[in-house]
Amino acid sequence: MTIHEASQLLSDDKVSRLQLLQCYESLCKEYGYIQGMTIANLRDLISGRKTLAEMQLLIDQLKERLK
Repeated sequence: MTIHEASQLLSDDKVSRLQLLQCYESLCKEYGYIQGMTIANLRDLISGRKTLAEMQLLIDQLKERLK
């Protein structure tokens, strides 16, 4: 799931818990992939960190909604 798709999902009040959980799982996997690519120098460090920061914010928001 992309950052944009996750943002849209979070802005929807009628989203199901299952959709939120699937979004959370998808973002966590993508976060790990981007983090690995950044550490291995296969992705630009600055853009990688920016993307990871955006994703972490969304992951934190998803955690709050899932409580």
